[in-house]
Amino acid sequence: MRAWPWIIAWGLPLLANGCATNALWNKAPLDAWNEPASNPNLCLFDVSRRKDFLVVYDEYSERHDSVHPRAYFLYHNQKRVTQGQKPRFVNTRLSRELPPVPIFQNPPEPSTNSPPTIYAVVSADKQSFAIYSGQGKSAFSLAVYNDGRGQIYRIALTPIAVTADITVVGGVLALFCWDALAKSNSSFNGP
Repeated sequence: MRAWPWIIAWGLPLLANGCATNALWNKAPLDAWNEPASNPNLCLFDVSRRKDFLVVYDEYSERHDSVHPRAYFLYHNQKRVTQGQKPRFVNTRLSRELPPVPIFQNPPEPSTNSPPTIYAVVSADKQSFAIYSGQGKSAFSLAVYNDGRGQIYRIALTPIAVTADITVVGGVLALFCWDALAKSNSSFNGP
């Protein structure tokens, strides 16, 4: 019995570094994240008619290596942001019609001049903020989410990966058949 078909059968998947479909879905770096820019230029606006705030900030796209202004309603999107999902963005121009909320680096010191009734304090890393109002303090993080395109690319590339896997398996099976056919011909013809 020849050893080379067995060596090829076991060695080929190792040389191919495993299954192409598995690598596509588990190892391919196709995901990219969107997050606040290092200096997001955070602005907040009071949307009292909706009992909400408009958050306007600069977002960094890892996939495009670029920064773009974004806006979303804070309370309306809070669950999505907390779960790492993309907020439902709105046009940044909405802020033109709204009163701004003062933003401080540190909470204002108590003095005879009372601070505004509603104000915000941005964190040192500028990735989160707290809103202070008559109801107390509420802390929020800016949106960080996967852009979702990695999943689309994986779905689009799956037929190619499956074809590659089938080709490798078919090649190994063909070697076994070829070896079996060679053995049967040699035993049929005699010594």
